This record gives sequence, structure tokens and C-alpha cells, in this order.
Amino acid sequence: MSGEKDLGKLVSGLTVFRHDGVWEFVSGTQAELAGAVMQFKEREGWTHIVPANRTAPADKRFCWLELAVHSDLNAVGFLAVIARTLADEAIPCNAVAAFYHDHIFVPEAMADKAIAAIEDLASKA
Repeated sequence: MSGEKDLGKLVSGLTVFRHDGVWEFVSGTQAELAGAVMQFKEREGWTHIVPANRTAPADKRFCWLELAVHSDLNAVGFLAVIARTLADEAIPCNAVAAFYHDHIFVPEAMADKAIAAIEDLASKA
């Protein structure tokens, strides 16, 4: 099943699903963090997205938002529109593209504001 490529349809069909928990980005060995929801090998080492440690500082704590529309991996501009929408609200985002959906991680303290901004974008499309 292929995903949607049309930017207008992607934005207008968009809903946001907030995953439970709080997450943080850490670096370590591949085997070290088997509970990671994502692992990516970079030149400098492994990046892992893992459940946040309770003592993690606020600037290291992220909420995981799934952009719940089946986007094609060759869709053009979808994440750019989302990133611009969040940037206009001064909300940083870290994006991960997967087969069915795109996912963003936003600071925990800004998650509700991010969801509202994305839902507003979709409602106006």
C-alpha cells in the first residue's frame, strides 16, 4: 500500500497522535539501549530515542507526536510545512520519517501548543 504524495491531501488529512511517555535522545553503543524506539547509526556513533530518565533536564525531555496520515516516502514538502508551522510558534522539532508516518519529537513543555498548531494547520487546509 503506497502513501499519499499530494501535499494538500497530506495536510488536510492530517491528525496528530501523541504517544504515551516522555522521550530523550542519547548516544551510546547499539546493544546498550535495547529499549529504544529508534536507533540510527551516524558517523560519530549511535543515536537512540529512549524513555526519558526521570532526572533528565527539561531541555532533554520530548513528546513523541505521530503525524497520522500515510505519507509516501517520496512526498515533497510535508515535513517542511510542519516544521515551518512549528517554527512560527517558536517550537523546535526533531523529525523521523518511517514507512507509514512521519514522527516529530517536540519539547515536553510545548507539546500541547505543537498539537494545537498542527491541528489548526490541518483545519485550514
